Amino acid sequence: MSRGRSSVAKVTYSVETELDPKIVWDGLTEFGPRRAQLWPDLSPSFEVLDRGEGWARVRECTDSLGIWSIERYEWREPVITATVEEANAAQAGGTWRMEVRPRPDGGSILMISMDRQAKGFVGHLVHGLFQVTNGRFLAARTRRMLSKLRG
Repeated sequence: MSRGRSSVAKVTYSVETELDPKIVWDGLTEFGPRRAQLWPDLSPSFEVLDRGEGWARVRECTDSLGIWSIERYEWREPVITATVEEANAAQAGGTWRMEVRPRPDGGSILMISMDRQAKGFVGHLVHGLFQVTNGRFLAARTRRMLSKLRG
């Protein structure tokens, strides 16, 4: 299969918040029912397939777009990595990497990098949006999630 430049999405961005790193960390590693409430695009039909100390295997969906993926999350402070095992809009092996660091003046910096290869028509559209907006779309989504942690 061709690995054309347009099908690979490599995006890096950061978001700052006044929230304590522990609160951010707990939100990112939340795999209970609250996860679908925290993440704006995640459908409630997500499912935890397996879980252990420092990892979770999850089926996540954005039903409105017909997108699903099975991701393996692994975490060890300050880094969380999600790796695609199977998906209909991304090739297996692609990753999200999230790092939570304290800000010198209080609060947190969340640094996120995505390195994924699109799959299928919708996957190419979505990954193209991520690439063209250079993380701005994803950063806005992350800020919405963080705002839900305040309450």
